[in-house]
Amino acid sequence: MKRSFISSSKVASVATTVLMLAAVEGFLRVPAVAARLPLPTHFNEPDVALRVRTLDALKAHENIDHVDVLFIGSSIVRCNIRPDLFDQAIAREAHTSVVSFNAGLSGLWPAGVELYTEHLWLPHARPRIVLQGIRYGEVVAPSPTRRFEEIVTGAVESAWSTGGGSGRVKAAAFEHLRLLQYRGIWVDWLQRYENGRGDAPVADELRVFTDERGWTPRLPTLDVVRARNLLAAERPYTAQPEQTPRADALDAIRQTSRVVRRSGAEYALVNVPEHSFRWSGRDGLLRYRDYIAALKRLADEEAFEFIDVTAGATNQFSRDADYSDYHHMSPEGAGRFTLMLATALSASAAAEPAGSGAAKKPSVPKPEQMALGLHRAAAVERK
Repeated sequence: MKRSFISSSKVASVATTVLMLAAVEGFLRVPAVAARLPLPTHFNEPDVALRVRTLDALKAHENIDHVDVLFIGSSIVRCNIRPDLFDQAIAREAHTSVVSFNAGLSGLWPAGVELYTEHLWLPHARPRIVLQGIRYGEVVAPSPTRRFEEIVTGAVESAWSTGGGSGRVKAAAFEHLRLLQYRGIWVDWLQRYENGRGDAPVADELRVFTDERGWTPRLPTLDVVRARNLLAAERPYTAQPEQTPRADALDAIRQTSRVVRRSGAEYALVNVPEHSFRWSGRDGLLRYRDYIAALKRLADEEAFEFIDVTAGATNQFSRDADYSDYHHMSPEGAGRFTLMLATALSASAAAEPAGSGAAKKPSVPKPEQMALGLHRAAAVERK
């Protein structure tokens, strides 16, 4: 009798605990509650969770289960490409309606981009076309901020990196259970009210601001930044022997292209122009053209499209009004580059591959093909 009572008590305790956890899980899923809580902590940095939340809101607003065009890369993608203007330009150039999203993440070098693309953005966004932005600094030097070894210390990222059955189970648990996503956040949140009022937002909460399409506007413009002497230590790229495209960076881009195409999406690599100051040093133009040539060779080897709106010229982007520093563009510059990118994409889609004997590359679909594919894929009418 006593043993039966103890067993019943244990069952009741377990059941009560499960019910309490389920109640908290349900409470955390209420949108009004989530909007008032700090960003979840299951990813390496808060901006990843914010990007996912923004993408979910876009899909809900547009009543879609995928995006047509996904932009991936570092902060140069995040700040320099405006999805709203891109969609409008594609509508004019290709006569079709698309919904694009900017998934650029600050501090990501090619290896980090590949990790998030494969495990987060492809399954979550289910894009038809993926455009990866890249700049010279990201292929000639290791990341000065978010090194890959640091990225995979995140709960979800470590599970992705581990792989295998255990990694997939761990990643799925953190991606779907709010209780795990908010682990460790309560103490930090309460400490901000230690003096009876909330402290000022932390740096990450300010830095990860994004609009409804994932774009982050960057201000002030370069002339103001220069006047404040904030870029005094910046120098043009120099002709140092080690400043040539690194094999590991090119391999990461190669793997990203393969992962994207295995998912059934189209892939293109995009050169994101830096301010002409970067190329004002000795042999700057030659170095720039060598960098472009290296990306073109990679594109030819892997049979994907490479888009360069500068056509190999370093003086295409030299206006201070177009930049906030030497690689992040201002809203005006981002708008200009976005429109050029949309035009180039439409042009490359309409072009036939050169050489009758060459194998045809899988390219960005022609405008009429793009229209058919995207409209056929829409399961429900957008709002």
